[in-house]
Amino acid sequence: MKTVKLGEIADLTVGFVGSMTEQYTESGVPFLRSLNIKPFEISSDDIRYISEDFNIKISKSMLHEGDVVIVRTGLPGTCAVVPKEYDGCNCSDVVIVHPDNESVDSTYLAGFINFWGQKQVNNNKVGAIQKHFNVHTAEEMLITLPEIEVQRKIARLLSGINGKIKNNQKINDNLTA
Repeated sequence: MKTVKLGEIADLTVGFVGSMTEQYTESGVPFLRSLNIKPFEISSDDIRYISEDFNIKISKSMLHEGDVVIVRTGLPGTCAVVPKEYDGCNCSDVVIVHPDNESVDSTYLAGFINFWGQKQVNNNKVGAIQKHFNVHTAEEMLITLPEIEVQRKIARLLSGINGKIKNNQKINDNLTA
């Protein structure tokens, strides 16, 4: 097992930064904001859309399946893995992590950050009024990495547990409706 900086095992960038009011459309390319990122999942609640042309214009912040997105403001450090259905969408106000898949499993990485990485996130938030987590701080985050096969086993366990949690939430919602 070794400890590495996140920037050593992934390329990091930030989601689009700028005014979006004029860019939203009724349909088109999904545009994720920090409120759409929950621990281990992307929520479609209150999702926004942008045009294909604007998505191409801001392609630096385009997401791909297997990327990890980390909330910068609101609940800094909350993260999820981008699933297939959001491949090619875009985002704002999140740190985008493109992991080296030979060194780190995306689901393992999201689990590490959601649990053990929270202390590092909380100790490194910046900003006078609204605290946020930035790309440079994310690059310096220390990640404990077991061998890739061990990471994949942990990832399968995390996915199974998260699936059971979602299923139980649905059952609870149905019982209280």
